[in-house]
Amino acid sequence: MIKENAHAKINLALDVVKKRTDGYHELQMIMIPIDLHDSLVFENHEDIILESNVEIENNSIIKAAQRMKLLYNVSQGAKITLEKKIPIGAGLGGGSADIAATLRGLNQLWKLNLQLEDLEELALELGSDTLFCLYDKPALVYGRGENLLYVDMPPIESIYLIISDVNVSTANVFSHHKIKYRSKQFDKLFRSYLNQKYDIFFKKTYNKLTQTTLQCYPTLKRVYKEAKSVDSHVLMSGSGSTFFILSIKQNEMVLENKFNKYGIHYLKTRPKT
Repeated sequence: MIKENAHAKINLALDVVKKRTDGYHELQMIMIPIDLHDSLVFENHEDIILESNVEIENNSIIKAAQRMKLLYNVSQGAKITLEKKIPIGAGLGGGSADIAATLRGLNQLWKLNLQLEDLEELALELGSDTLFCLYDKPALVYGRGENLLYVDMPPIESIYLIISDVNVSTANVFSHHKIKYRSKQFDKLFRSYLNQKYDIFFKKTYNKLTQTTLQCYPTLKRVYKEAKSVDSHVLMSGSGSTFFILSIKQNEMVLENKFNKYGIHYLKTRPKT
């Protein structure tokens, strides 16, 4: 029996550069893995089957396992048990994290003896964020997710995830997003990150998809407004629908009192250690 954790991610910064000829968008992102995670257990079985605590349509775990079995000519199957804690369609990379954990777990179960480097191409084939999730380390991620530059984890003590019940379609958000102009905003932001000028970084960081997501999903506007009443430095992860607040030089008791005052559902987590 093999166990793997599939860690969620948040985007500390996200910029959309251009639309590529292959239909994807060129992105620039700073991403970190967080402690919130799904748990997967892998056991020997004659077929590939999945047992899950939630129902997931078009399950990517099964697709990843079947693709890996075919690619490496594996004769056996696997029983995969998923305990899902990462909300679906929340911009936290839960699907990509589950795929990455499946590749790592089946590599061990099937004794393929592959290095993570050997799984990079397959990870990228299966999802844009999956390569990042395969390694689970803070990184500058650019292109459609195929380029990673690993960076230090910033000094974040806690992360407050503001969870809504809105399931956001990434494809829908990108289909409506318009790139108006390009500047050197992200380059300057990333330099402040590399130079560990985190006060400047977190004051100026942004997610270019925020307004597009709010326009596509108007019910999120109320959630966003309430979150900003708790702290003005609210960020959205990915294409939404999760917003988050970081406890950098902030009084956590004051934050939690404000969450309770406005009746905001939140989940407290932290960077992956």
